[in-house]
Amino acid sequence: MDIEIRHLRAEELPAFGDLISYVFANSREHHEQLQAGLLNDDSFLKPEWVLAAMHEGQPVSSLGAYPVEVRVNGRAVPAAAVTTVGTAPGFRRQGLQRRVMTKALEWHRDSGQTFAMLWASFGAIYQRYGYGLASAHTSYTWEPSMAALRDPFESDLAVTLVDWRDAEVRATVERVYREYAAPRNLAIDRSEEWWRTHVWPWEFEQKEERRVYLAVARDPRGRPRGYVAYRTKELELPYEPGPNQELETGDFVALDLDAWRALWNYIRAHDLVKTVQFRWAAEDDPAQDLLLEPRALRRRTGDAMWLRVVDVPSALEARGYEPDATGEVVLGVRDDLCPWNEGAYRVRVEGGYASVKRVRSKPQLTLPVGALGSLYSGFRSATALARADRVEGSVTALRTADRLFATAYRPHVMDGF
Repeated sequence: MDIEIRHLRAEELPAFGDLISYVFANSREHHEQLQAGLLNDDSFLKPEWVLAAMHEGQPVSSLGAYPVEVRVNGRAVPAAAVTTVGTAPGFRRQGLQRRVMTKALEWHRDSGQTFAMLWASFGAIYQRYGYGLASAHTSYTWEPSMAALRDPFESDLAVTLVDWRDAEVRATVERVYREYAAPRNLAIDRSEEWWRTHVWPWEFEQKEERRVYLAVARDPRGRPRGYVAYRTKELELPYEPGPNQELETGDFVALDLDAWRALWNYIRAHDLVKTVQFRWAAEDDPAQDLLLEPRALRRRTGDAMWLRVVDVPSALEARGYEPDATGEVVLGVRDDLCPWNEGAYRVRVEGGYASVKRVRSKPQLTLPVGALGSLYSGFRSATALARADRVEGSVTALRTADRLFATAYRPHVMDGF
């Protein structure tokens, strides 16, 4: 079979859209939206960002990757946000996806992207390529009447509806998000292009069957302290008295606890809402500690972001570390797909930064690159990984790595891609 692995050309984007819609069983409406987005002059996915296995001029296996910067414990790190991974049925079980994935890892490295990350349809697929679980996805389904805060709360913050189509409103929201994301962990540094192609049109315009709203919390001086995006719809509940609406949140961004409480109470004030679908809670979201009845959240947690370190020394040096984390550890990394990563690295941390040097000395800790992804993101400590037989080394070295790779916030991504 004649197969060529290469980046797409602009005229091949419609065929690529057909492949992705088939692989992910997109509805007719979603397929039309996808094709329109790909063919737009300001396409959300440029052809040079898609790597494909081409057969007789048609893409039969693909991988897309957005170049992004991601906050890793407060520092912006260049990364690849991987998406649209799929293979046409007639070309599966032939190693095409592995060829595309292997070529993509070289592409990411050569582009200066220190790691790749993705939402996985099946984690089993990506673990074969060195991805490790890097964050959890947490969501709530709650009834406003049952989700009262434990302690009385009076606030001088005012939460008001704003028009998300207004340019000044958008600029305000983008500034608030930047301030929120700056110290956090795995939050995407949303560029102007990301807002334009991923947030505003896709989050707000895609689901026309529901009206979309944006509310901003401001202090008495008019300074924004947080915002929530949400959409509502009427539920089909014939002959049932009481609330009959559903409210689904998108971004829920609060710069401090007062803003969090004010936005939470704002949602609760929707008396005709029967159910709130709270989609993007962080794993360390304070709701469980603030509610009178935490069980009312109906909290669900599952796997979220999978992370693959592409350039070990560059990734480790680019990452943020806690200011009081001082010390060093020698990591031995095993990586079958990226031979340039194989070896031992001395990681020396001081003052929030790390210096990394390849060494010949014996590693104090040895781990596969997938486990390094979990450690790198702060999702798993070295000790936890060792208990799962993912890391080998002395107790002393494990404790040192626990301290050096600790993060101020749990890893959390609230962007779909």
